[in-house]
Amino acid sequence: MIIRAKVFEHYNNYQFKIPLAGGERIYVKNKQKIKVGDNLFTKSDNNIKESYFLVDELGCKPSECLRYITCIDGVYVQEGEVLAQKTGRNKLTIKKIVAGVSGIIELERLSKGFIDILGEEEERDVKSNFTGVVSQVLPGSVIAIDSPASALDLVATTLFQQKLFGELVFLTDGVEVLSKIPEMDVKGKIVWAGSYLPLNLAFKLFERGVKAVLTYCMEYDNFKNLGLPVGVIEGFGKIHCDEQFFKQLYKCNHKFVVIDGEENQLFIAKESQLEKSDTQYFVKELLGSKVVSRYTAHYGYIGTIVQMHDLDYVTVDFGDAGRVIVDMGVLDFITM
Repeated sequence: MIIRAKVFEHYNNYQFKIPLAGGERIYVKNKQKIKVGDNLFTKSDNNIKESYFLVDELGCKPSECLRYITCIDGVYVQEGEVLAQKTGRNKLTIKKIVAGVSGIIELERLSKGFIDILGEEEERDVKSNFTGVVSQVLPGSVIAIDSPASALDLVATTLFQQKLFGELVFLTDGVEVLSKIPEMDVKGKIVWAGSYLPLNLAFKLFERGVKAVLTYCMEYDNFKNLGLPVGVIEGFGKIHCDEQFFKQLYKCNHKFVVIDGEENQLFIAKESQLEKSDTQYFVKELLGSKVVSRYTAHYGYIGTIVQMHDLDYVTVDFGDAGRVIVDMGVLDFITM
């Protein structure tokens, strides 16, 4: 019997590190048990009133943006002021970026191609949405919490050996492809952008200040050239995203997560760990298991094992797509 993989792996203990910028009022201490709803810290932050993507508007690389800006980090600008400009190769045309609103200039994301105009500073409480034990508190650096977690393999990320921590927010409760961003606060969030990520939607999301984007699939050229933090779950091109898979993933909405670029995994903090991860238990409970197919004819479809034939083959009910006898080597198992 060959069991290829479980879609979601489960861990009783994973260390989540919440980065601190400095100046936070911290409410927790080492070895403290954390439950859902507990205050972790209070921080001051500015919302992004407007953002400009120089790569798109000036036609330059992120590494070249610094040479074209005409504003200074931290200064207050008035609506109508020139923030950046680039002279064309013919020396006759000039592309300009003009402030559409008044506010404070922030160049923290300039290396990724963005100029941000910030609004007034606001103070907000950050609360825990998972359980765990505080293992380290370093003011101005990090709060580390050990917690139960689930992990989802990613096909690829643009993070390489980096890790990004934050709240995962779903922009939609379905698998449809989004054409616009709903009116919601996404600054500093890791967002699910739908089953397919168009390039123009990715630009708009990063203009709104998202930390990273998670998607089921996207075009490879867009992924390669975007140069911004993206995690792809399934692959490149337009791939079928089964509604049943999405319903499992949607349970992660508003959960604290880590995108691990080195391991190509998404780690999800949990309130408790109830799943039995013992391999023998998993094998015995094969009948009735939810699986996702990796076979070309029904790639990405999710079904239920309804019959076992021998050590290698099972019958899977894919609903409207019918019942198919499948080699278990092309199935991933879903336990969430």
